[in-house]
Amino acid sequence: MSKTMNMNVDQDGIAVIEINVQDRPMNVITADFADDFKNCVEEITKDEKIIGAVLTSAKNDFMAGADLKSMLPTLIGLGDASAMAERIIESHKLNRAMETCGKPFVAAINGTALGGGLEITLSCHYRIAADRNDAVLGLPEVMVGLLPGGGGTQRLPRIIGIQAALELMTQGKHLKPQKALAMGIVNELAPPDELLPKAKQWILDGGKAIQPWDKKGFKVPGGFDPNTKGTIQMFSVVNAMVAKNTNHNYPAPIAIVSSVYEGCQVPIDTGLKIEAKYFVGLLCDPVSGNMIRSLFNNKQSADKLRARPKGVDKHTVKTLGMLGAGMMGAGITLVSAQAGYESLFA
Repeated sequence: MSKTMNMNVDQDGIAVIEINVQDRPMNVITADFADDFKNCVEEITKDEKIIGAVLTSAKNDFMAGADLKSMLPTLIGLGDASAMAERIIESHKLNRAMETCGKPFVAAINGTALGGGLEITLSCHYRIAADRNDAVLGLPEVMVGLLPGGGGTQRLPRIIGIQAALELMTQGKHLKPQKALAMGIVNELAPPDELLPKAKQWILDGGKAIQPWDKKGFKVPGGFDPNTKGTIQMFSVVNAMVAKNTNHNYPAPIAIVSSVYEGCQVPIDTGLKIEAKYFVGLLCDPVSGNMIRSLFNNKQSADKLRARPKGVDKHTVKTLGMLGAGMMGAGITLVSAQAGYESLFA
C-alpha cells in the first residue's frame, strides 16, 4: 500500500490521485512520494482504460514543497555536483513524462500549494483551484536560499510571462487563488465541493493533453528575445532591483534570474537542465545551508517551543509594552495591534 497517495479509477476511466503523505500535517515531497508518484504516472500511461487523471489532496491543503530535512541531506550526501544534478533531472523527467504521455492531467488544488507542490500543478495540463480565502499559492524557495527546483523557473515564465514570474519567484510572494487566476497561474476557480466534479468534467469535455511549450511555434507570453532593447532593459532593471534588495549577499535571487534568462532561450527540456545546474550551485553554497538551518529548521523548532525547559508551562503573550514611540516603536506597535496584541506605550 502506498505511504503517500491513493489512486482510484472511476467508471468513466478517470484516475483520481489523492496525495496523502502519512504522519505529516501537510503533504510534502519525500523520497517515498517521488516513487509512488512515478508508479502512478506509469500506470496511467500504460492502462488503456484510463483516459485522464485528476491530482488532488486528501488533506485540508494541497501540498507544500520538499521535505527539506530529509530530501536535501540526501541530495547533498551524494557529494558530487554532477550526481546531484542527475538526481534532480530524473525528477524533471517524471514531470515531463506526465506532460507528454498523451493523457490529460488536471490539478484540483483544494487548498494551499507552495513550492514543489505548486510546481507539480504547473506540470498538469489544467489547473482548478478551490475558491478559499485561507489558501495561498506561491514559490517561496528564495526565502530559504533556494530556487524553485521542480521546474518552476521554466514553466511559470512560459505560463504568465517572464516579468511577472520573476517578481513572484525573486520575492517569494504568496498569492490568493483569485490573484493566481487573474495572473493565469490557475485556469479556473471552483467552490471546494465542486472542485473534483469540475476537474473530471474538463477531461470528459475533451481537455487537451499538451502543454503550450510543447506546441510548434510556442512563444513566451509577452515575448522574449535576448537581443532586443526591451529585454535588455527588463533584465537590467531586474538585476538592479535584486542587487538593491540583497546587497549581493544572497545568491538565490540572481540564480533565479539567470535560470529564467538562459532557460527561456531554449526548449524546455534543455531549460530544465539549466535550472538543475543553478539549483545544485545553490545547494553547494553555504549561504543556502545557513538560511535553511536558521529560517526553516530552527524556526520550526522555535515555533514548537522545543527549547522550553521541562516543567515550565507554555505562556502565551497577550500584551506588548513598548518603550519609546518613535518611528520604530510606532511601527512595531502597529503590526502588533494588527496581529491582535494589546500594545502599551511607556
